[in-house]
Amino acid sequence: MKPLIAPSILAADHTKIAAALGQVSNSDWVHVDVMDNHFVPNLSFSSNMTKDVKQLQILPVDTHLMISEPENWLMQYIDAGSDSITFHLEATNKAQRCIEIIKENHRSVGIAIKPKTDFSIVVPFLSSIDMVLVMTVEPGFGGQKFMEDQMTKVRAIRSEIDKTQLEIRLQVDGGIDEDSIVKASEAGADFFVAGSSVFNAQDPALAVTRLRKLASK
Repeated sequence: MKPLIAPSILAADHTKIAAALGQVSNSDWVHVDVMDNHFVPNLSFSSNMTKDVKQLQILPVDTHLMISEPENWLMQYIDAGSDSITFHLEATNKAQRCIEIIKENHRSVGIAIKPKTDFSIVVPFLSSIDMVLVMTVEPGFGGQKFMEDQMTKVRAIRSEIDKTQLEIRLQVDGGIDEDSIVKASEAGADFFVAGSSVFNAQDPALAVTRLRKLASK
């Protein structure tokens, strides 16, 4: 599958989201990080922001829920227009129900795991989901350094996906720049969330183009 690039608006100017997204309209998706200051030590975008981003109709919306008990909040983000919703396995004991809710509402479903979580807990769900997200930083804050040791996990999940011949995207999020995207791509990732390296660039659109090219090698 061709590589996909999703700029994270966590790194954008939150007072000028429309302008920021206009600068990266050559991207494949826009990534919206939702944090509850409980599952992770930070508070960020609500379903209202997700709705605002969707209504701009610039890019499909990839919503990453870093919140406890996501099963209680999924409908808010579905109603807000999320095209894809990813939840953390560590945040719920009702993962199958989360998958069902998202699928019943005809959205793509992703499962995310934090750096210290073993990849094996994702394997039983592979046949039911559309994407696995491997966090390459500890979730909670943007601008962190890429954790190269997570590439072992990416390779293991890629191996499992290839064994089953399922069409599942393998996403990485955290510290993605022109150096780390090559390493992540070589490990088997094909969907890349990039924040600071895009929105802090002098030319964000060019940054997206360069990242895509590097991931395609």
